Amino acid sequence: MKLPLKVEYACRVLVQLEATFRTGNVRRIDDLAAVEKISANYLVQILNELRNAGLVESRRGKNGGYQLARDPASVTLLDIINALEGQLLQLNSAGEGASGILVTGLWEDVFTAINQELSKHTLTDIAERGAAHMWHI
Repeated sequence: MKLPLKVEYACRVLVQLEATFRTGNVRRIDDLAAVEKISANYLVQILNELRNAGLVESRRGKNGGYQLARDPASVTLLDIINALEGQLLQLNSAGEGASGILVTGLWEDVFTAINQELSKHTLTDIAERGAAHMWHI
């Protein structure tokens, strides 16, 4: 399985928004794009999809920008993937053929395990992982 670049970028920008969630401050596209080294034009598309999925909110105007729409502890990796890609793991067949039902059953078990694991990890978890790797002098 190859993680779409759009999902990786979304995770990175959402971690940036997680950092300002408690303050209520918004982050501007240009700032987010520069910090995460993502094209601003591409980032707008990603943020629009995340907004449509209810993960971020936008404010217009001179002091406008983006912020998380939900508590970062409630936003899982599965939420992010589903917002951008829909159901990432899907079977192509309905279990036809002599061994189809066996293979389909195995893949369904794998997909369930992956979805369960993705549901365990939140934006807060990612941010805390980063904080644990910071050196303080």
